[in-house]
Amino acid sequence: PKNSVVKQYQKLFEMEGVELKFTEGALRAVAEEALKRKTGARGLRSIIEEIMIDVMYELPALRGVKECIVTEEVVLKKERPVLIFKEERKAEGG
Repeated sequence: PKNSVVKQYQKLFEMEGVELKFTEGALRAVAEEALKRKTGARGLRSIIEEIMIDVMYELPALRGVKECIVTEEVVLKKERPVLIFKEERKAEGG
């Protein structure tokens, strides 16, 4: 949907210059967790918030992050999202 919770988080990350990606497995795991909790679609926001809260807090202090990837392991095993950093070019010469 136009205002899906995933799109809202992607927009928040975009403001920090970071592309937020969810794997298919991650999205499926979030939906399954909502079913287990019997919270339906309303529970999706709280599940995604639990996953993203720490990284959202830390992101502004991290330099050079270009992507944040949420995998199934992040959702199920409470692992941290994968952060991909930009390669920094070293100045040649001295």
